[in-house]
Amino acid sequence: QAGDNTLNAHCARVLIRSIIASNGRYSRDHFLQSYIEFMTADPPRHRDTYAESYHRGFFANLVAKKPPHQCGARTHDTPSMGGLVTIGPLAMSSLLHGAALSTAQATCREHLFLTHPDETLGRICDGYVALVAGLLLRKAGEPSDGHLLEAARTTMGLDLAGMVARARTDRDIVGGKYSTACYINDSWPCLLYLAFKYRDDLKAALLANTNLGGENAHRGAVLGGIVSLSCDST
Repeated sequence: QAGDNTLNAHCARVLIRSIIASNGRYSRDHFLQSYIEFMTADPPRHRDTYAESYHRGFFANLVAKKPPHQCGARTHDTPSMGGLVTIGPLAMSSLLHGAALSTAQATCREHLFLTHPDETLGRICDGYVALVAGLLLRKAGEPSDGHLLEAARTTMGLDLAGMVARARTDRDIVGGKYSTACYINDSWPCLLYLAFKYRDDLKAALLANTNLGGENAHRGAVLGGIVSLSCDST
């Protein structure tokens, strides 16, 4: 129904509950057990009628008797925005528990590869975690601009400020220069564009993302976290 969580948003909640149940620390095996139990629950514990290919690939491998931590499958859309939906909560949890950036990145990449074993997406994940760290831990009053610009430069070599300045409308970028589909090479630049343009207005960012269509659910899930951190450094 309108307003319901997508399946990937439910999986982010599964992760958060797993962290809480593990005394505030991430446990790979506890998460996997929780994920499998959630996905195989009868009656179902969610109402999403669409499961991305990574879910289908994971359970095909599980049925084939692979160990759960080796069930991640490569499919046509493994390097996609949906893989980053659970990363934000995990990154923030790790960083707020005092983990170094490199440690948080390694933890998040390991978690990502449980379901999305793709090196291109892994590199974006590293940059995403670095962006979360920069925004989350910056000093009071420090603007978010530099962190967003750096994330765009280091992950994809983008001139984000120039992109925003040259765009007449959001559709010049989202659906124009880049596809609105889930694939990370298009969806990540679209997300960064929206995050930078609307970095001080969360509602405007989410409305713009929604109205641009395409794969806006998972793009919006990641965008909402980034802009929430960008809006206020206190």
